[in-house]
Amino acid sequence: IRVKAEDIPKTAFRTRYGHYEYSVMPFGVTNAPGVFMEYMNRIFHSFLDKFVVVFIDDILVYSKSEGEHKEHLRIVLQVLQEKKLYVKLSKCEFWLKEVSFLGHIISSGGIAVDPANVDAVSQWGTPESVTEIRSFLGLAGYYRRFIEGFSKLALPLTQLTRKDQAFIWNENCEESFQELKKKLTTAPVLVLSDAKESFVVYCDASKMGLGGVLMQGGKVVAYASRQLKIHERNYPTHDLELAAVVFSLKVWRHYLYGSRFEVFSDHKGLKYLFDQKELNMRQRRWLEFLKDYDFALSYHPGKSNVVADALSRKSLHMSSLMVKELELIEEFRDLSLVCEVTPTSVRLRMLKLTNPFMEQIKECQKTDRKLMEKSMLINEGKETNIKVDESGVMRFHGRVCVPDVSDLKKMILEEGHRSGLSIHPGVTKMYQDLKKLFWWPGMKRQISEFVYACLVCQKSKIEHQKPSGLLQPLFVPEWKWDSIATDFVGGLPKTTKGNEVIWVVVDRLTKAAHFIALKT
Repeated sequence: IRVKAEDIPKTAFRTRYGHYEYSVMPFGVTNAPGVFMEYMNRIFHSFLDKFVVVFIDDILVYSKSEGEHKEHLRIVLQVLQEKKLYVKLSKCEFWLKEVSFLGHIISSGGIAVDPANVDAVSQWGTPESVTEIRSFLGLAGYYRRFIEGFSKLALPLTQLTRKDQAFIWNENCEESFQELKKKLTTAPVLVLSDAKESFVVYCDASKMGLGGVLMQGGKVVAYASRQLKIHERNYPTHDLELAAVVFSLKVWRHYLYGSRFEVFSDHKGLKYLFDQKELNMRQRRWLEFLKDYDFALSYHPGKSNVVADALSRKSLHMSSLMVKELELIEEFRDLSLVCEVTPTSVRLRMLKLTNPFMEQIKECQKTDRKLMEKSMLINEGKETNIKVDESGVMRFHGRVCVPDVSDLKKMILEEGHRSGLSIHPGVTKMYQDLKKLFWWPGMKRQISEFVYACLVCQKSKIEHQKPSGLLQPLFVPEWKWDSIATDFVGGLPKTTKGNEVIWVVVDRLTKAAHFIALKT
């Protein structure tokens, strides 16, 4: 990866042998990992989350069978060869039933803690400063999703990290320190989610925190909990219970959004909250959020709701190292999404490129005049930018050529902007996603017009619009009928004379009104 010519002097360094500047991206540059990660995602974009997961220089290839795996390995190695990227054979592992990746052991049975990292924690010496405590909690906290009650166990340690707390290592701290190390060595295996099965969410709240458990088929997929904020401690019980539901759905949005699931709470009153006519502003805001999800809310007695109840009754240390890597691990086995798109975003993985849709595009391409002219040039060997793939679909640099059919374009724009997981992206985001798959003349302009015409975006993204002008009062007329206000009342039944509109004219000073019947 070459360094831009104007940035080469910024990499300069001097030794006793002379002055040197990097022309190729070196190690140690601040933005080097991000640039390299973006490059790896770009060259493997057609295979990401289908059978490849990439994190910087770690490439994980996974398959359902040995035959598939052999073909997947061939594709990955071919891409590396074409891009002149070299892998060291001694650092490669092939044909594994389980693999260590990003600090986790991944197998068909689920996700477990990597014993190598557990050993590092179990052999950790007693911390002698706040910095060492934070380092320990950072490493141990990376696996908090595997340990029920992690934050409760870590509470004596997290209290020592506060600014106004003196560093005094007592018996409670030592007991917490040793118990955490013990729990990590016996952490359970969390099951991998299956998009074909429905999820169940158990929620609970207390005056200490919010808790939730995501389960599938009676097995735990993930734990989640957090401490209450200062203002939340004043919430009434029903608001706290509703806050626990909202919190759980936000944490597991990537699992739950767009699918049917069930939520259990030990607060019976929540079942009737949706039917209430008088709600406060906070409840209205939360209900608007919950309307985006398709779920059934059921009552679950607190005595039975043991797991979520325990999670909510603890104080949390908000350690969030490597969050993106955790989400990557959680989603990499989601193979039930049948699509033919570049899965660099959740929305694109849900784009409905089914065979009938591609057949419809192929048939419309045969009737498009401009594309037919290009097809003739292809047959004559004169056209190089547009090619026909094995299925007979014309592609522009690998992107599907969309014929000039308004229904097809509208279908693509609808899927890219209003489908289940698209979440109404902006013009730039939507264009960057769709241009990887489709091409037609004036595509960016049409996307821009489509987004700006979206009523939902205009309402919900008002903060991105230019500020409105200041309100100015209308002048007060000095005499009657000097200034009038008019409006039309339509949609009325037609009279025998053919009139179906009323023109209303009101004098702004005296408020005198005239009603005039008109034809359309």
